[in-house]
Amino acid sequence: MTAIEWIHSFDRFDGRGGIKPGLERMQAMLERLGRPHEQLKFLHVAGTNGKGSTCSYLANILQHVGYQVGLYTSPYLTQFHDRMSVGGVNITDQELDQIVAELRPVVEEVAATEVGCPTEFEVLSVLSILHYARQEVDFVVWETGLGGRLDSTNVVTPLLSLITNVGLDHQAILGDTLEQIAAEKAGIIKPGVPVLTTAHGVALEVIKRTAAQNGSRCLTFGDDFASERSRFGWEGQTFDWRGFEGELSQLQIKMLGEHQTVNASLAVAACQALQELGYPIDEASVRAGLASTAWAGRFEVVAQDPLTVLDGAHNPEGAQALGAALRELLPQRKVVLIVGVMADKAIPEVLAPLVPLSAAVVVTRANMPRSAQVDQVAKMVKSLDSELPVLTAQSVAEAFRLAAQQAEELGCPLVCTGSLYMISEARALFFPN
Repeated sequence: MTAIEWIHSFDRFDGRGGIKPGLERMQAMLERLGRPHEQLKFLHVAGTNGKGSTCSYLANILQHVGYQVGLYTSPYLTQFHDRMSVGGVNITDQELDQIVAELRPVVEEVAATEVGCPTEFEVLSVLSILHYARQEVDFVVWETGLGGRLDSTNVVTPLLSLITNVGLDHQAILGDTLEQIAAEKAGIIKPGVPVLTTAHGVALEVIKRTAAQNGSRCLTFGDDFASERSRFGWEGQTFDWRGFEGELSQLQIKMLGEHQTVNASLAVAACQALQELGYPIDEASVRAGLASTAWAGRFEVVAQDPLTVLDGAHNPEGAQALGAALRELLPQRKVVLIVGVMADKAIPEVLAPLVPLSAAVVVTRANMPRSAQVDQVAKMVKSLDSELPVLTAQSVAEAFRLAAQQAEELGCPLVCTGSLYMISEARALFFPN
């Protein structure tokens, strides 16, 4: 059994079973390993959307300064190793083998205790901590898997806590209301540790209240820092940033959609907060880090003929952001939409912002059990627009063949969106290993 096969042998979160809320198994493993997480400086990032992009901006800026940065994200879009990198270099098979050899007896020992067998994500989280400790990184940019309070990543006390937006997602686990979900996200806030957030409304009130209860400074988008775009187009965007210690004008990013300026703004604010904690970060590195950041599957242009965009808008807020970006960048034009979502998502709410922008829709599914049935999703599309041409495909490859025909006949760009697992399969069509 290879290292990756061993990791995949554990229970996975599948939206119904396989998840075991609580930190007991993480703590038990880390205790037996000598508490390696206490050697590391973490920047902990939670939220509904924008976590991966924010993490990528932040890690890239810090790397341009010259810091050695570990980046932990999920799920992967290209290959398994993507989720654990140091200095932009993914963990290798040899490094995985070595760490698994050390970790395996510890996992077996913990599994035999009253706390039970760890999940796959818990094993991955401990494995990554060991990797970053061995690499002696200066910072770990540490993305939550799901929620925050009981997420496997929440065993650390970070230098900063970052919370992106908060929306209705994973309600079966995190709660039915924004207040409940925000409380789970705010669970990453630690006593005295500053928190920065781009959340708003009732979610922001929950985060502010949690920060106050923990004696943590809370810096919010709109009040303590903000961004204002001055230019946008297919080549990228430019925005001005103001913060609690100054301003930066004409910052450039190549990621598309106004929501990306918000994610970038949060990363810049985190850098300013780190400077206040005594970690030097120069303006040139902020600019260079932002300008060079790319993140797969987030409004990613993968072909020009036809123009083809991949975007992992897997929940209502993500779909709204995608819809806004399409209206900006393709005004007065409609698209051929490929969509595939997980069965446990708020599917009508994901479809609603995108169906009015579509000239035709091809419904497909990722190759995994959690995927919604294509016929059911097709019916939901039809309920939103009974006149819209809707095709179905049982594989992502078949969906692209059908969509390419539609795009040629209608003269439309092609947009593929939904589950990140489906986006991963789509990327493999354009970037085979």
